[in-house]
Amino acid sequence: MIKVKYSVDEDQYYTYLDLRGHADFADFGKDLICASVSSIIFGLMNALDEIEGVTIKELNNHIEIINESKLEEVNHYFKLILIQLKTIEESYGEFIKVERK
Repeated sequence: MIKVKYSVDEDQYYTYLDLRGHADFADFGKDLICASVSSIIFGLMNALDEIEGVTIKELNNHIEIINESKLEEVNHYFKLILIQLKTIEESYGEFIKVERK
């Protein structure tokens, strides 16, 4: 299962995103859930890559994004990504879980 955890501060800025695991929906290379989630997350990582105040850590099946910026642009990126991930969760909840920590 893919587990996504995120946090929001008192000013409603997204401060943290942690994604780990594998969907196990299908065999490696054929898993559409993992491909979809990877696409979404790598798009976010590319958008955030050069923004000051954002730290991205990537390990095997684990991505952690720490946002210390107070940029509206970054907040919008997080909102968009979480909407996309929650949409996948609505249809494939046995393979992905998104929760606020």
